[in-house]
Amino acid sequence: RTTSSSSGGRGGRGSGRSGRGHFGHDDRLVHVAKSDHVLKQRREVTGRGKGVKGRGKGVRKGKGKGKGDDLEGGPVGPVVQRVDEEQLGRHCEVRKAHGAAITCMAMTEQGIYTGSQDKSLKRWKPTKEPDGRFTLQPELTVPLPDSCFALLFNGGWFFCGLWSGQIQAFSQDGIEVALKGHTRRVTSLLVHQNVLISGSADREVRLWQMDPGTKTFNCTHTLSDSMPGPISKLQVLGTNLFVGGMNGIAVVNLENLTVTKLLPPTKSVVDMLEFQGHVIVAYAEGSIRIFDAQGELKTETKPLAAGPIVAIAGLESGPRVLCGHSRGQVSTINLPSFEFRLHFQALDGYKVESIHCAGHDGIFMLGSSDGTLQLWQRVGT
Repeated sequence: RTTSSSSGGRGGRGSGRSGRGHFGHDDRLVHVAKSDHVLKQRREVTGRGKGVKGRGKGVRKGKGKGKGDDLEGGPVGPVVQRVDEEQLGRHCEVRKAHGAAITCMAMTEQGIYTGSQDKSLKRWKPTKEPDGRFTLQPELTVPLPDSCFALLFNGGWFFCGLWSGQIQAFSQDGIEVALKGHTRRVTSLLVHQNVLISGSADREVRLWQMDPGTKTFNCTHTLSDSMPGPISKLQVLGTNLFVGGMNGIAVVNLENLTVTKLLPPTKSVVDMLEFQGHVIVAYAEGSIRIFDAQGELKTETKPLAAGPIVAIAGLESGPRVLCGHSRGQVSTINLPSFEFRLHFQALDGYKVESIHCAGHDGIFMLGSSDGTLQLWQRVGT
């Protein structure tokens, strides 16, 4: 399979997929090559994020009162650095890694990339300390024309979906091109059978193909009929493209590019994740549904105790679905049983804007609405 996906919107989730593991990705946390020809560089000289020892417990099921209602999210508890019940631990935290929300992330052999509303793309090098903890060292900052909401690395190209609707593309050969067509922020990017597919808050899905001779991208198709409002996430499953938006999900047949189904409910979709031939859909109000490749509903949950969801990701250790919430909590859900495990306070009341799983060793990253970056690991089986 040639599909790889990334996304942004309110929380970017960029895992490259190579057909390995439960979630089809395996981005290795490796040493960063000293030479990087992908992007025009400006070297960082700031310090590294340090982990702080500490211990804490995850919060079990239960709903708070007052500020912890369905609209506001669960009550904000003490920030924890360990969740023993789920064998989770935080390696490090980089405060103010960006000057604004970290909306999307991606991993390549060069390192971990973060995209932000501060109009920059940064690369981080994970370094293992003598005590076994990883720290994150900033290596590179790339100024962008606008705030970044989606990241995708595929086939030697790096794509950044911007607030303006432009997609900024960088090649390993040093070529930089702008893909223009969308009129509002680009929230989701994926590649399927060598076609770049983009979704935007302008309620359109666009298909792009590269001209090998000129190294430019041409928009070959624009889908706007029967779209579910402003688009937040795209996911390919079989011959269908699931399009998540403010008013639910539209299922597009990729062979004739027509909408074949509109899936209830007509609620705002924030993220989607493929798991073993099914798509897991997270809704802003905190509920989750699982559909098969034909769009048939298989399972659904009530809104989670921690409240509104901003981002989800698939952790191969467990495996687990990780759900990032609007007040800094992360919920864990067991797979394939789809059983809720617990939620814990990862951030001090700020949104978990983005989650990115490395695809190996239980490693995952959290990006905060205040620009903080965290590196976590699940060490259990």
